[in-house]
Amino acid sequence: MRLHPGRVAITTLGVIASTCALVWVVSGYDALVSQFDENANKYLGRYDAIVMSSGGPPGTPPATIGSPLIEALRRDVGVREVNPINGSRVTATRGGDADGTQPASSLGLLIGERPPVNGAPPIGPTLVATPASDPPYEVVDGKWLGSADQAGSAVVGENVAKELQLSVGDELLVTSFGNQVRLKLVGIIEQAPQTPSLGGGRRRGDRTAGGPVAGGPGNGRPGGGRPGIGERSGYGRRPPAINSKSAGTSASETSEIGLPSGFIQGVPTSAIYVRPGVADEINGYSGKPQVLQIALRDTVSSETFREVWEAKFAAHTPPLKLIDFAAVRRGMESSRTVSGQQSQAWAATGMASLAAIFIIFSTLSMGVSERAREFAMLRAVALTRFQVAGIIAVESVVLALLGWGGGLLAGWLMVLVGSRMLPALFSSGAVLGWGSIALSGLTVLAGATAAAILPAWRAMRIKPLEAMSARPVTPNTRWWVVLGAIGFVLSAATPITVFMLPMSDSWRTWCYSFVTYPMLLLGMVLLAPAVVVGCERLCGPFVTRLLRLDQRMMKTQLSSNLWRSVGATLALSVGLGLYASTQTWGYSMLVPFTPGAWLPDALVAFHPVGLEEQDVPLVSQVDGVRADQVIPLAIEQAKFDWGGDAPPSRMRFGDNGIVCGLDPQRAFGGDRPFLDVSFVRGTREAAIDAIENGVGCVVSEDFVMGTGLDLGDEVTFVPPADESQRVRYRIAGVVALPGWQWVTKFSGVRRHFVRTGTLLFANRQRVREDFALERPEFFWLNLEQDADLAKVEADFQAIAERHRGETFVATGVGEVNAYRPFARMTATETVKRAIQMRADDMIWGMSYLPLVTLVIMSLAIANTVIASVRSRTWEFGVMRSIGVTRSQLIRLVFAETSLIAISACMLSLGFGLIAGWCGVGMAQFGGWFAGPPSFLIPWGQLSIGFGITLLLCLIAGLWPAIKTGRAEPLGLLQAGRGSQ
Repeated sequence: MRLHPGRVAITTLGVIASTCALVWVVSGYDALVSQFDENANKYLGRYDAIVMSSGGPPGTPPATIGSPLIEALRRDVGVREVNPINGSRVTATRGGDADGTQPASSLGLLIGERPPVNGAPPIGPTLVATPASDPPYEVVDGKWLGSADQAGSAVVGENVAKELQLSVGDELLVTSFGNQVRLKLVGIIEQAPQTPSLGGGRRRGDRTAGGPVAGGPGNGRPGGGRPGIGERSGYGRRPPAINSKSAGTSASETSEIGLPSGFIQGVPTSAIYVRPGVADEINGYSGKPQVLQIALRDTVSSETFREVWEAKFAAHTPPLKLIDFAAVRRGMESSRTVSGQQSQAWAATGMASLAAIFIIFSTLSMGVSERAREFAMLRAVALTRFQVAGIIAVESVVLALLGWGGGLLAGWLMVLVGSRMLPALFSSGAVLGWGSIALSGLTVLAGATAAAILPAWRAMRIKPLEAMSARPVTPNTRWWVVLGAIGFVLSAATPITVFMLPMSDSWRTWCYSFVTYPMLLLGMVLLAPAVVVGCERLCGPFVTRLLRLDQRMMKTQLSSNLWRSVGATLALSVGLGLYASTQTWGYSMLVPFTPGAWLPDALVAFHPVGLEEQDVPLVSQVDGVRADQVIPLAIEQAKFDWGGDAPPSRMRFGDNGIVCGLDPQRAFGGDRPFLDVSFVRGTREAAIDAIENGVGCVVSEDFVMGTGLDLGDEVTFVPPADESQRVRYRIAGVVALPGWQWVTKFSGVRRHFVRTGTLLFANRQRVREDFALERPEFFWLNLEQDADLAKVEADFQAIAERHRGETFVATGVGEVNAYRPFARMTATETVKRAIQMRADDMIWGMSYLPLVTLVIMSLAIANTVIASVRSRTWEFGVMRSIGVTRSQLIRLVFAETSLIAISACMLSLGFGLIAGWCGVGMAQFGGWFAGPPSFLIPWGQLSIGFGITLLLCLIAGLWPAIKTGRAEPLGLLQAGRGSQ
């Protein structure tokens, strides 16, 4: 450490940086863990428990609670207050802006001020109807809702106010399926930052009514109980039994619409609070309670309350469950936010471990090479092999401990300062907790141990006679050739497993995750020496020619010090390889979801009541619409009937399909068909004839791949209007429909379910009869080139409002008033823009950590260059003595760093392409996408990573190059002889 302080400083700095990156990620998880109690208290507010149904799959409407149960709870002397609330999904935007626009976002482009849609995730707050006279949570600004005379008032949570940039007195535009209303914001209340996971299956130890909690006054919540009336309840009397059933609607002979519902059970943390009357006006129907917020008296504990009511809640139809503080806290632990933070923490741990391994390995490996004669003399004097290995191990641990201590200090400063100055980087808060300390310590020590294995083994193999002479020798050609061949075979096993070997989906997934993907990683490590030697021989002449150097100066520089060069290459490839695989996988997966040229310019949906037949010509008359390019559709979303068999494994996330009725001759016929789809199986003419006869259909290619069906097979549906009937269509054609998923996701054609399995084309008249579709609702159309999308949609809106005040039937709700029917126009170009924005955000979000790791790993290159310069000091002195200029020496150092960068880019490119390609192939076996795998190499994005790598390598070699160039020939010769 005294002889090489620069190397020690760079190594320690690398470990500090990797530890700091780990603390950055894990501190967010530590913050969530430290706030479980606080957030659970915030979630319950001034109530002690909530009562709700167990719920169904995501997106299904929550069950309602009848008034008999509510009245029985209110009569219970142990209950201080019962607050029944009802939540409904809406979209909300800030009203009263000068231009009425909102900041551009991917979901904002597709939703905006339009009503919510079944296919899209909830992107806005939940409208909560509450009769509570007191605020359920602490008021941050303004006041709570007043009496009924404040019909246009609303109170929002902190999260909503921050997201929409609202303050008290602002206007809020709330849009539902039945109306659009402006509300005045009168207050902002505190709410929990995270939503607990309260749905799903029961965990071990949970009971039906919420699971055991600590008893006693205070209701099991830290910090004591809530203020009560102070009346003794005599809480041994049981209230009368309740036998109530939630109201439901029977199957009707007319088509119904499924109202979009939230994905969150319980009390939403992103909410707009209004009085029930206001909610009824916004929704168009009278809502029923879905959740009961219960406040207990101080003398009653949650455990005692459960003992009294648990059986009654379980016997209720549907069964209800009691959620108290303990259940909320468990829900906080298993929420999606915590799961995401855990995944990021483990990813950061892996990256930090690899960073520590390669940085310390680089230092130790160079130390062994430089101290070979020293170790040989120690072996000749007295030391055993294991004592020499112990020297390496101690050195590795000391470097790790120095880096860990410095990393914790730097991480603490980062958390302390960064969370205040740059809160966007710490969205979940930041705390340097024991999790960060323990995980970083284990990571660094594990990395140091792994890094010391190979250098220690090399040191143990040094013989005492090598003290007489220790000169670098170019490795035998067969050595790296054999390793390269083994690495190639191991790397090829992954695509063979994914694309060629016949096996079940479950076995293929297991084999890919635990066998062939690790084999790919090992194969790339074994390929590294061959890649380094290959780049030296193939790229070396170009680099030296570019830098105007003699090629002989770099002919064997990397291969003569192959351990050092391979270590630096692998260090850079850790981050760069993951970056390349993420970019390749992400943009390749984007191809089948991007709308293709087959799609018309726009899909218009007139919701929720549709149009009269006499209104249909008005659609073609809108300014900007090509009158001869409008085709009416009949669309329904219905479940599949698999005839008693289990659904195909690749369709488990899409147990329904979208049946699209159209005129087949207009859609597929002619020289320029309206839907210019590519037929994968079957012919265009045969498909048109079969659809015109009313028995045939055309399905998407991914549906056939996911189900195993083929031409001539039948697809059976269960009509939502009458589930006792069955509707069958025979497959007459299979077409490629890239992008149908996103178009259906936001256009309103998913009328009942969040997810869907296919888009199927059939005869329009038969679809209307099979699914009891009385009115036209959907139209595909093409627009003029200079059409103003906003104006076109506004004209469609005027057509829709001709049917203002009509009613429609919604599943689970009944009759709903359409105070403001709406026209939703989904433009294909808008969908493409939104997809690209969303994809860029997601893919680059996943690429941040690999890029951070790449920057940290560049410190290993600095160590490599320093060691290379030191080992060649005598050589540089001789070269300067015979006429080599300073500039040539500097360029020689940069040539070496450039070759290392090129080697890392080539190795990372190979890993990224194979891993990305196989990741796309595995998507069809995961049950959420069954289409043909696509492969796209995003050269633009990859070039950014490769450019960063080359720049980092040049920066790493900057100081050694300048230092060498400034040295005098005599000084280089003296230093070189001293090092000998």
